[in-house]
Amino acid sequence: MEVIDKPRQFIATRAYFGPDRHRKSENVAETERREMTEQDANIVYSTDRVVRPKDPKDVYYFRLPNSLKEKAGGLGAKGRGTIPQNLLDEADQTLERKAVEFHDWAIEYLAMLSAYCVRAQQAHLGQRREHFDKINLLAHELRGQGGIFGYPIITTVGKLLYNITLMGCPTDDRAVDIVKAHIDTMRVVFRDKITGDGGETGRELQFSLQLAIAKYLKELETVS
Repeated sequence: MEVIDKPRQFIATRAYFGPDRHRKSENVAETERREMTEQDANIVYSTDRVVRPKDPKDVYYFRLPNSLKEKAGGLGAKGRGTIPQNLLDEADQTLERKAVEFHDWAIEYLAMLSAYCVRAQQAHLGQRREHFDKINLLAHELRGQGGIFGYPIITTVGKLLYNITLMGCPTDDRAVDIVKAHIDTMRVVFRDKITGDGGETGRELQFSLQLAIAKYLKELETVS
């Protein structure tokens, strides 16, 4: 709502034209040489005649009609924008339903991840990339949806899994094992419905996985 209520003004100088990047005042140690007050600038409320200042010291503030606010709230909308409570309640209910759906299809994704893991392990080393690519795609989906539906740990683990299965990453047996560790962690999260940060259980799960990843990366460094 802040973006709708208070859109950025545009600024024009001899050297710059664009949105005002100063959202808040900050303490500056040295003498401030920029224009400091509205009295130091020319305020423009129309786009009929947009020109750059002629003097290098001049500053123009462009404060145009808030068309976004009128589109969101109707013609002539005034005051701060608000969202009706019934719409917020409806959105919450929809999100709760989607969270249940996410839990169900995420379980299916975990089954698919496990299947790709098995296939990768059974395949010759040179033929594992295609299975890792499929794992990478599912990890991308999980990392993008977990936090939205109350499972931020899934987003964290999904991102880690995505990163270690990118093109060019190892596909040897140790890589398959570390992929399994990610899947096992996510399976526990969904089995025990560990939402939010998961408290102590969530921290222990993530710590154990991070230890496994650190060990795996150290082994890679030793080999290389």
